[in-house]
Amino acid sequence: MSRRIERVAVLGAGVMGATIAAHMANVGLPTYLLDIVPPKLGEDDRKKGWDESTPAFRNKLGHLGLKAALKAKPAAFYLKDDAELITVGNFEDNLDWLAGCDLAVEVVVERLDIKRTLFERIIPHLKPGCIVTSNTSGLPIRDMAEGLPEEFQRNFIGTHFFNPPRYMKLLEIVPGPRTDPEVVGFVTDFCEKVLGKDAVVCADTPNFIANRIGTFAVMHLFHHLADSGLSFEEIDALTGSVVGHRMATLRTVDLVGLDVLLHTASNVYDGCPDDEQREVFDPPKFLKAMVEKKLLGDKTKAGFYKKGKDEAGQKAIFVLDPETLEYRASEKPKLASLAQVKQLPELKHKIKALAWAKDKAGRFTWDSLAHTFIYAANRLGEITGTVESLDKALRSGFAWRMGPFEQWDAVGLKKSVARMEEEGLKPPAWVKTMIEKGFGSFYKWEKGVEYYYDREAGDYREIPRRPEMILLKSLKDREKVIKTNPGASLIDLGDGVAGLEFHTKMNSLGVEIGTMMREAAGIVSRDFQGLVIANHGDNFSVGANLALVLFTAQEEEWDELDFLVRGLQEAIMGLKYLDKPVVAAPAGMALGGGCEVCLGADRVRAAAETYIGLVEVGVGVIPAGGGCKEMLLRNTEGLFPVAKGGLYPKQIELTPFVARAFETIALAKVATSAKEAQAMGFFRPTDKVTINRDYLIHDAKQTVLAMALEGYQPPRPKKIRVMGVDGRAVIEYALYTMHKAGYITDYDQVVANKLAWVLTGGEVLPETEVSEGYLLDLEREAFVSLCGDHRTQARMAHMLKTGKPLRN
Repeated sequence: MSRRIERVAVLGAGVMGATIAAHMANVGLPTYLLDIVPPKLGEDDRKKGWDESTPAFRNKLGHLGLKAALKAKPAAFYLKDDAELITVGNFEDNLDWLAGCDLAVEVVVERLDIKRTLFERIIPHLKPGCIVTSNTSGLPIRDMAEGLPEEFQRNFIGTHFFNPPRYMKLLEIVPGPRTDPEVVGFVTDFCEKVLGKDAVVCADTPNFIANRIGTFAVMHLFHHLADSGLSFEEIDALTGSVVGHRMATLRTVDLVGLDVLLHTASNVYDGCPDDEQREVFDPPKFLKAMVEKKLLGDKTKAGFYKKGKDEAGQKAIFVLDPETLEYRASEKPKLASLAQVKQLPELKHKIKALAWAKDKAGRFTWDSLAHTFIYAANRLGEITGTVESLDKALRSGFAWRMGPFEQWDAVGLKKSVARMEEEGLKPPAWVKTMIEKGFGSFYKWEKGVEYYYDREAGDYREIPRRPEMILLKSLKDREKVIKTNPGASLIDLGDGVAGLEFHTKMNSLGVEIGTMMREAAGIVSRDFQGLVIANHGDNFSVGANLALVLFTAQEEEWDELDFLVRGLQEAIMGLKYLDKPVVAAPAGMALGGGCEVCLGADRVRAAAETYIGLVEVGVGVIPAGGGCKEMLLRNTEGLFPVAKGGLYPKQIELTPFVARAFETIALAKVATSAKEAQAMGFFRPTDKVTINRDYLIHDAKQTVLAMALEGYQPPRPKKIRVMGVDGRAVIEYALYTMHKAGYITDYDQVVANKLAWVLTGGEVLPETEVSEGYLLDLEREAFVSLCGDHRTQARMAHMLKTGKPLRN
């Protein structure tokens, strides 16, 4: 059966339903958002002149859900304009809309009876082959579908989205006993390719994969809290980034809600009577007491932490005492082993060192990891079949950088199993058999291919990858590196396309990256059809190496600083005017110089979750790698020249277009999605978006090949019309009034005046045409001169120390 998803219905407009509908709109799917008709008119409804037949009243819950999604933080929509794809309705009047839908996603309250009743109501309205899914976090899919028509059961499947749906990559696919295998495959493909998810097929067991393992890890911690001898602050310090978790445990519980955690735990306690660790899911007394006192976390403004003011009236964070359930001032953790471990360069080394440390931090880490490892290993065959799928679920659903089996490899498999047995723990027999066979890890790389240990086969199996997934590590292991240095590598991506990978800390731009960019231009020009600039880092690039810039400025090495900036300008311009197409493929943060690299490329193929902006004013400088020039070009290049002697021979006024570029840079605006980046002018309409980052390098490579096939011609150097001294005076006067009104500081005005100087072309007459090189010179002079000011150096030092801008 040939299937396509062209229109979607989301049934239920609560927080999850509305944000799932938002993500459907994000990917361009027209979506109906339906909910119940409110049970009765409220006083506010009557004041609006509504009665029970008023459409606005009958669709009220849907509209409230959509309104909440539009206000959600973090944003549920890539671009708020996408909300126009959502049509709001209700279950009484609009179920006939389902006849035009290819997919219906049920997201009503987690009660089996309510879900089944809704399914019975919608069945008469579904078109043949319409897929119906339930977004449940733990209710049995088999019970939902039991007794319903065969056609419905074949097309019914569980799809467990994680909150918030736009950002959380995991989507658990849960087939029912009669779900057509073709539907399972189609839904998996749709979720990965269209929605950008890591779709993991799992068994129909309570809490499925991620919540089952993740909840165990959290609940085990709570049961052993007293034994650990650690404060809440210390526990969060040991369960956060140091072990690869994006957010520490207690802070995560506050965010999610303690009531939600305990509901999830009760699903396992009630639904898994044979679980050998069932009692772990029964909450200890202090958690039950917290619920009784409504200490649920952020939703009640008090949980394990709460915000308040100290005795001096300053903002402060307070932490709960589990014995008294009273709050005290939060204290910075002081754990010797933790401080040492943080200095290690790689996550796997940090986990290993902490697990084997001899102090209380090490004992806690070992106990938490060891019990989680064993629990996860015992769940294989019950909740999922492979170590790889279980790890993938925890990475994507709980934002762990490494899943349990990857962490176990980091700790050391053979040595850790020996310690477990010495301490009376019971690792499963299949793990001991694995070790006896001589297998020393759950994962291994060989000749660019990654394998996992398959317990059923008793041997390694290749991790399945879609053809659209290009792994740079795999290519490097297969000796596809063309040239490399400590900052970047040029890699053969195949089919005549090269890839430029940054690999400094946070991919900050330094001398090595600039050198590799220039060398790459020559190699690609000679030997390749084009170039992709991409990497697998959390961030494409956070910009220039700020510490290097500050050090050079403090040493007053102005010629050296000028040389560094000129080198970046030349590297980016060399790629811009290369005789082969260059496609930048940003993901995560592309800030400052990282943004400028993208602005200099022929095309951008961006991950949907790209956060891009020119943020240099935050550290007291302006963009100097071509960012000012390129934003000026992007905002004015559509202004066609007016022929002399026509009806209106005057050239189009530049002021509003230059003002837009000025505001974007001066306010350090950052786009929070690739779509928003297009709306703000960082990307052009011809630039494209990839929803699933796993496919980003492949898509960028295909863009290069398409451009080469079309007969690529490099751009020609442009003359840029500027506003000159008159235009600068307009901007400077606006800045003067803003300063007088107290909106900007003294030094904000100084930096902004430098930016105005560059964007208006310096000391030239209005309507003068200047070259790109001329504007680059202005950028570089402004950057270096600002670095000589002690106030800029103070801003840079503050950013390096705190990660936050200083308004001096």
